Amino acid sequence: MTSSTRKVVKEAGVWTVEGRPRETIKLISHHRPTNIPGKSLITLLVTLPPNAATPPHTHGGAAVLALMVRGASLNQMNDDEPRVYREGESFYEAPGCHHVRGENACEGEGEEASFYAVFVVDDEDFEKGGYEGLVVLDAEKDEKRKEEEEEAGRGVKV
Repeated sequence: MTSSTRKVVKEAGVWTVEGRPRETIKLISHHRPTNIPGKSLITLLVTLPPNAATPPHTHGGAAVLALMVRGASLNQMNDDEPRVYREGESFYEAPGCHHVRGENACEGEGEEASFYAVFVVDDEDFEKGGYEGLVVLDAEKDEKRKEEEEEAGRGVKV
Protein backbone atom coordinates (compact mmCIF):
# COMPACT_ATOMS: atom_id res chain seq x y z
CA MET A 1 0.00 0.00 0.00
CA THR A 2 1.59 3.29 -1.03
CA SER A 3 1.08 6.50 0.87
CA SER A 4 -1.07 7.85 -1.97
CA THR A 5 -3.65 5.02 -1.59
CA ARG A 6 -4.15 5.51 2.15
CA LYS A 7 -7.36 7.44 2.64
CA VAL A 8 -7.38 9.83 5.60
CA VAL A 9 -10.82 10.44 7.09
CA LYS A 10 -12.26 12.20 10.11
CA GLU A 11 -14.06 9.75 12.42
CA ALA A 12 -15.70 11.00 15.63
CA GLY A 13 -13.68 14.22 15.33
CA VAL A 14 -10.32 12.43 14.95
CA TRP A 15 -8.29 12.17 11.74
CA THR A 16 -7.38 8.54 10.97
CA VAL A 17 -6.19 6.35 8.14
CA GLU A 18 -9.50 4.83 7.14
CA GLY A 19 -10.34 1.65 9.05
CA ARG A 20 -7.19 1.70 11.17
CA PRO A 21 -6.60 2.66 14.80
CA ARG A 22 -4.41 5.64 15.71
CA GLU A 23 -1.30 5.70 17.85
CA THR A 24 -1.37 6.66 21.52
CA ILE A 25 1.07 9.21 22.89
CA LYS A 26 2.30 9.61 26.46
CA LEU A 27 4.45 12.52 27.64
CA ILE A 28 7.57 11.16 29.38
CA SER A 29 9.67 14.29 29.97
CA HIS A 30 10.21 17.94 29.09
CA HIS A 31 13.58 19.59 29.77
CA ARG A 32 15.19 22.92 28.93
CA PRO A 33 18.95 22.21 28.91
CA THR A 34 21.04 25.19 29.92
CA ASN A 35 23.70 24.32 27.33
CA ILE A 36 21.24 24.82 24.43
CA PRO A 37 19.40 28.03 25.31
CA GLY A 38 16.04 28.57 23.67
CA LYS A 39 15.48 24.85 23.06
CA SER A 40 13.40 22.15 24.74
CA LEU A 41 13.97 18.40 24.75
CA ILE A 42 10.63 16.61 24.91
CA THR A 43 10.30 12.83 25.11
CA LEU A 44 7.10 11.04 24.13
CA LEU A 45 6.28 7.34 24.22
CA VAL A 46 4.38 6.46 21.04
CA THR A 47 2.48 3.17 20.97
CA LEU A 48 1.04 1.70 17.79
CA PRO A 49 -1.67 -0.86 18.53
CA PRO A 50 -2.12 -3.77 16.10
CA ASN A 51 -2.86 -2.54 12.55
CA ALA A 52 -2.38 1.11 13.61
CA ALA A 53 -1.39 3.81 11.15
CA THR A 54 -0.63 7.51 11.52
CA PRO A 55 -1.91 10.06 9.02
CA PRO A 56 0.77 12.07 7.17
CA HIS A 57 2.25 14.79 9.39
CA THR A 58 5.15 17.08 10.25
CA HIS A 59 6.59 18.06 13.60
CA GLY A 60 6.20 21.82 13.87
CA GLY A 61 9.83 22.62 13.05
CA ALA A 62 11.24 20.14 15.58
CA ALA A 63 14.01 17.64 14.99
CA VAL A 64 12.96 14.16 16.15
CA LEU A 65 15.01 11.12 17.10
CA ALA A 66 12.92 7.96 17.48
CA LEU A 67 14.17 4.83 19.24
CA MET A 68 12.17 1.62 18.80
CA VAL A 69 11.63 -0.13 22.13
CA ARG A 70 9.14 -2.84 21.12
CA GLY A 71 7.94 -4.44 17.91
CA ALA A 72 8.39 -2.96 14.44
CA SER A 73 7.24 0.20 12.68
CA LEU A 74 7.15 0.95 8.97
CA ASN A 75 8.02 4.58 8.25
CA GLN A 76 8.36 6.69 5.15
CA MET A 77 9.84 10.18 5.21
CA ASN A 78 9.49 12.69 2.38
CA ASP A 79 10.01 10.88 -0.95
CA ASP A 80 12.24 8.17 0.53
CA GLU A 81 11.37 4.49 0.25
CA PRO A 82 9.42 3.04 3.22
CA ARG A 83 11.58 1.26 5.79
CA VAL A 84 10.81 -1.03 8.72
CA TYR A 85 12.53 -0.24 12.03
CA ARG A 86 12.72 -2.89 14.75
CA GLU A 87 13.40 -2.94 18.48
CA GLY A 88 16.76 -1.28 19.21
CA GLU A 89 16.90 0.64 15.91
CA SER A 90 16.36 4.37 15.53
CA PHE A 91 15.27 6.85 12.90
CA TYR A 92 15.67 10.61 12.56
CA GLU A 93 13.33 13.29 11.25
CA ALA A 94 15.04 16.58 10.42
CA PRO A 95 13.15 19.86 10.95
CA GLY A 96 10.60 20.19 8.15
CA CYS A 97 10.59 16.46 7.42
CA HIS A 98 7.28 15.16 6.05
CA HIS A 99 6.39 11.85 7.72
CA VAL A 100 4.12 10.49 5.00
CA ARG A 101 3.64 6.98 6.35
CA GLY A 102 3.84 5.34 9.78
CA GLU A 103 2.38 1.92 10.57
CA ASN A 104 2.63 -0.96 13.01
CA ALA A 105 4.71 -3.52 11.11
CA CYS A 106 4.78 -6.29 13.73
CA GLU A 107 4.56 -9.79 12.33
CA GLY A 108 2.72 -11.30 15.30
CA GLU A 109 -1.04 -10.88 15.40
CA GLY A 110 -2.13 -8.55 18.19
CA GLU A 111 1.40 -7.22 18.77
CA GLU A 112 1.96 -3.54 19.63
CA ALA A 113 4.92 -1.48 18.48
CA SER A 114 6.32 1.39 20.53
CA PHE A 115 9.12 3.91 20.36
CA TYR A 116 10.44 6.90 22.25
CA ALA A 117 10.34 10.11 20.21
CA VAL A 118 12.77 12.77 21.45
CA PHE A 119 11.96 16.23 20.11
CA VAL A 120 14.40 19.14 19.96
CA VAL A 121 12.16 22.16 19.52
CA ASP A 122 12.55 25.93 19.77
CA ASP A 123 10.95 27.17 22.99
CA GLU A 124 9.23 29.91 20.96
CA ASP A 125 7.60 27.32 18.68
CA PHE A 126 6.57 25.22 21.68
CA GLU A 127 5.01 28.25 23.40
CA LYS A 128 2.89 28.89 20.25
CA GLY A 129 1.74 25.30 19.66
CA GLY A 130 2.18 23.48 22.96
CA TYR A 131 2.36 19.70 22.97
CA GLU A 132 -0.36 19.55 20.30
CA GLY A 133 1.92 21.50 17.94
CA LEU A 134 4.52 18.73 18.03
CA VAL A 135 2.47 16.62 15.60
CA VAL A 136 0.83 18.61 12.81
CA LEU A 137 -1.41 16.43 10.63
CA ASP A 138 -1.65 17.31 6.94
CA ALA A 139 -5.42 16.85 7.13
CA GLU A 140 -5.70 19.37 10.00
CA LYS A 141 -3.65 21.93 8.06
CA ASP A 142 -5.78 21.38 4.95
CA GLU A 143 -9.00 21.70 6.96
CA LYS A 144 -7.84 24.94 8.56
CA ARG A 145 -6.71 26.38 5.21
CA LYS A 146 -10.11 25.58 3.63
CA GLU A 147 -11.94 27.20 6.56
CA GLU A 148 -9.80 30.33 6.23
CA GLU A 149 -10.43 30.46 2.48
CA GLU A 150 -14.19 30.13 3.03
CA GLU A 151 -14.14 32.87 5.66
CA ALA A 152 -12.10 35.13 3.38
CA GLY A 153 -14.56 34.45 0.52
CA ARG A 154 -17.41 35.66 2.74
CA GLY A 155 -15.45 38.76 3.72
CA VAL A 156 -15.01 37.62 7.32
CA LYS A 157 -11.71 38.38 9.02
CA VAL A 158 -10.04 35.37 10.62
